[in-house]
Amino acid sequence: MTDRKEAKESGIVWNDFIFKVSQDDLYVFLEDPLIEASVKQKFNEHWKEIKNFLQKEGISALLEEPEIIDGKIIVAKGHLPKEGISEKIELLPKFTHISAEESSEKSYQEKINLRETFQKIICAESQEPIAKWYPAIPPTPGINIWGDPIEPPPLKEERTFELGENVYLDEGDHYIKAKTSGVVIFEKNKLDVLPEYILKGDVDFSTGNIKFVGRKLIIQGDIKFGFSVNCKGDLELKGCTENKVYIFVEGLFICEGVLRGEETKVKVKGSAKIRGAEFANLAVDGDLWIKDYLVFTNTSVIGNIIVTDGKGLIYGGKVTASGDITAKILGHPAQTKTEVFAGYTRDTVESYLYLLEKEEIYIESLKKIKYGIELSEKLKRDGRFSPKQEGILQKLLAEKEKIEIKLKETKEKINKIKDNLKELRLKTIKVMQKIYPNVILGIADHTYTNESELSGPITFYLEESNIKTKEGV
Repeated sequence: MTDRKEAKESGIVWNDFIFKVSQDDLYVFLEDPLIEASVKQKFNEHWKEIKNFLQKEGISALLEEPEIIDGKIIVAKGHLPKEGISEKIELLPKFTHISAEESSEKSYQEKINLRETFQKIICAESQEPIAKWYPAIPPTPGINIWGDPIEPPPLKEERTFELGENVYLDEGDHYIKAKTSGVVIFEKNKLDVLPEYILKGDVDFSTGNIKFVGRKLIIQGDIKFGFSVNCKGDLELKGCTENKVYIFVEGLFICEGVLRGEETKVKVKGSAKIRGAEFANLAVDGDLWIKDYLVFTNTSVIGNIIVTDGKGLIYGGKVTASGDITAKILGHPAQTKTEVFAGYTRDTVESYLYLLEKEEIYIESLKKIKYGIELSEKLKRDGRFSPKQEGILQKLLAEKEKIEIKLKETKEKINKIKDNLKELRLKTIKVMQKIYPNVILGIADHTYTNESELSGPITFYLEESNIKTKEGV
């Protein structure tokens, strides 16, 4: 067995060949290069003997065939240990920017694009993958040419992330998934989903358009011009809106500010509680509570409208509800045209009125056709009926048959709608304090224009195709 120190200094000698061990014990190499062909031949012919000799001398990491590295003939080679890789997660593309600081220095053109392309908050649906998990790879030891292990360094760091209570690791596919719908956050190396989220500030170019999925979103500021908020969950808006804003809510909508803008559109699949609205378009599939006023709005509600807190005012525009409407004040001293319809659903009422119009047209057409047929039959009895007139008669008979079929179908549709109208006609409009002239009231398919200033409390109701009034509510 060769002395290790001597192997590095003097080498290991086999016949005329001297083998040296590198200072790091990772290589055994031939000291002198094989220049002459005869020497190369001798080395190759005795390679197996050389291997056996070196093995007996304590060299274990022998190569099957010598290699040339940096001009040296290497006969044995160890290897360094491999560092381990710590456990880690990698956010999926949809969520990659949530942990990065976004620059606020944007050009105007970039900001226009950022309404949609940049979003400050990114949400995950329940069970949606958020990140890929990579398990730790342990370090592996190396080995020197003597067969001694080279211990690897320990992992540089332990787990660099933490999972919050609303995410979990799916051991099957190694994805980290959301337990519930909400905003994905990755702060201080902690990944989590927040079903309730507070947006501090305005919806503007610093946030982009908002697309929220979760239990509740609270916006503490305003929604600026041209931005949209799409919320699957409850939405509470502390501020106001500028023009050309779009809001869609699947849940309860609470607005403590004022909704403004002729091109602002608000759609709520649920109830809504709003301080006030000016020149906005509102569609609510549920009850609507207004604290102060609806001014020149286009409001459509599948439910009741209650405007009894604060100013309690409706004037200008058109306000419709499938249920009852109760307000403190309707209209304005300036006699501004104001339309307020209770028991009104557009599909039912407008379809009914349209079908009534069609029915009348068909009836009038049949009267004219029947008159033409009677005249033709009289001419035929008098013997003054030509072949040309016979052709006209046949066309009249065919047209009569077609219109009778259409009239029958129209009547059937009208009868079906009448069943829905029965309940709508029971709805009322209640005024607690004052109604001004030029307020057009509607209940189901009937309308009435108020021509005088009346003090409440007063109730408008439908009786025998007329809208009537009674004191009290």
